[in-house]
Order: sequence, then C-alpha cells, then structure tokens
Amino acid sequence: MANTGKSGQLPSLMATAVGSMPHIDPNQAVDLVLGSLDICPHVPQLSRADLREQMWIQCTESLPRFRLDSGNLSYYFDTSGDPGPEVERFYTAYLQVMEGASADAFAIGPEYGKGIHCFLERVRREEKKRPFIKIQVTGPLSFALTVTDENKRAIFYHPIFRDIAVKGMGLKAVWLLEQFKPFADNVIVFFDEPSLSAYGSSAFLAVSKSDVIESLDDVISMVTERGGIPGVHCCGNTDWGLLMETSTCIINFDAIDYMESMSLYSRQLSAFLARGGVLAWGAVPNTEKILDETTNDVINRICNGIELLEKSGVDRAPLTDKMLVTPACGCASMTAEQCEKVYKILMELQKQSGDHIFDC
Repeated sequence: MANTGKSGQLPSLMATAVGSMPHIDPNQAVDLVLGSLDICPHVPQLSRADLREQMWIQCTESLPRFRLDSGNLSYYFDTSGDPGPEVERFYTAYLQVMEGASADAFAIGPEYGKGIHCFLERVRREEKKRPFIKIQVTGPLSFALTVTDENKRAIFYHPIFRDIAVKGMGLKAVWLLEQFKPFADNVIVFFDEPSLSAYGSSAFLAVSKSDVIESLDDVISMVTERGGIPGVHCCGNTDWGLLMETSTCIINFDAIDYMESMSLYSRQLSAFLARGGVLAWGAVPNTEKILDETTNDVINRICNGIELLEKSGVDRAPLTDKMLVTPACGCASMTAEQCEKVYKILMELQKQSGDHIFDC
C-alpha cells in the first residue's frame, strides 16, 4: 500500500531530474542544478568524473566482502570462505542505525561521490533551507540482480548477501537523508530500479512478486522512518501495478515511450492516487531529440498523457492535483549542450507552476 505520510507536502507541480549528468567538473554540474531547479534541486551523479560514481559501485563502500577492481572495472561480492565476522559487523551497525544512531558507518565518501559532496558543500554555504532536495540511490532489486558473487551469480540468489545488498541500499539512503535534512524542509529519495523493466522475463527467474514488494518496502520504510519522501524510478516498461502495491509515495516513469503501458494499469493507478500516491512524469527527452524540443512540446505531451489516462478510467483531478516532471531518465549520456537544454525546459516548467498549464 502506498505510503501517503508526506506526499501531501508536495506542490501541485514540481520539476526535478533523475540524477546522472555528463559533467566532469562537479562544480559545473552543481551550478546547472541550482541555477535551474530552485524548488527541488537534486544531488548530481557524475559517472564520467569517476567510475566509482557509476550506479552499481557508488553505494558499495562499507558493504562486507564487496570487491572492486577499478582497473578492470570488475566488482562482485566475495562469498568464499567464512564471511561471518564481516557479516556480523554489518548487522551490528545496521541495528544501531535502526535504533536511531547515525548512519556515518555507511557514508558515501568523496571518492565515490564527487557530485554529492560538492552539492552538499554548496547548500551548506547557502545557509538557508530549500523547500525540497532530491537524492537518489541504487534500487535494491536492480543492485542485487546486477552485482554478482565471485562465480558470476547474481547476489540476489545468495541466502545471506541478498539481504545485505538490499539493506545496504537503504542504509546509504539514510546516510544521505541525514546529510541533507538540515538544508531542506523535505527530502525526496528515489530508488533507481532500471532492472524492473525485465520483470517477468528470464532475468527475473525465481524472483516472485512478494520478493519485489518486500525488497522495496524494506528500504522505503527506512526512508519514511527518517522523515523522507520515498519514490521509485524505472526508465523502462514494467508491471506498474506491482510498483503501486509497494509503499512508495512517488512513481517516476518514462512518459515518452511508456505512456500507453501506464494506461493499462488504470485500476491500480486510481487506487494508488487515491491513497495519496503521485506520478513523476519523465516527459522531457534525455536524448539528442532535446535540441528540437520546446517547453510547449512537453506540456502537450503530458496533456495527451492525462487525456489517455482519463479515457482509461483514471480521474483527472488526482493526476493534476500533484505532479512531478523529470527527464525520461538520467542525462549522463548526453552532451553538455543537450543537458543544459533539458534543465532549461525543467526551469521553464517550474516557472509556470502556478499557471494551471495542465488544465488542458
């Protein structure tokens, strides 16, 4: 069931972004974010600046038995031998965090998060609170189904390390929340789950519906208990109804390529919205097509999407009462010029937030 705890804090329209950016210089990335997204800036993720900011690596510091060979871009969990002492230390630290202790033991260091630390330093110097800050963490399912053990088997299928992988992503989210809560009235935490687009295929062999919901609800509860607003981002097609059964407040979907797919889940979407759930429309292109895009193109795309959902049986009011707009996915593969155009459109949409632009 959707967690509606703090979704009521969201405005009627808010622009933000998925997180990844093409910049090498973190200061340039932070300048673009803060200069474009005054209501809900996001922490930049800069995998081009350092491979350790790549999504499968960034959230792995302090996880027991995680091995990284940066020279060969090789990473895995070493489950050989007796991992007992390291696993015990992990759970001891985890339980302390769950009891209210600081999550500093699960910090993301500057080497793994140039964008995070540059953004943090900048907002600290501002000496003011922003309405929202958005952070993003690798989704627990995508992480556990992508990262393997030493034998190339997805760690999701390991009886011990699956839980460590899932809880590890939640602990990273808690640490980020602790860092940014002093600088925002509300902190939004998106778990990025690209692998959910393969749900139902052989890639999800032996992964049940309950596995998906329990893994996501595990980390979502860690966010809500610390006062954050949880969201899930999936840039591909998936079983949207399944996501709507989790306790997430926000679902971020690609509204360019998968609008019709979303309309197939009208019954579940209506229930999700009725519980206070919110859609984040990935309606701004994150490809070279952005150079020919206008703000009106994005507005028209969302208006057409609202009309399609309404025809499928979803009430218009909860769709337009609260809405986020983002790029379809991350911007890391774009050029700097293309990325700047994305943020220019997001900024223009935010400036029109009080003009009822989606009453179309």
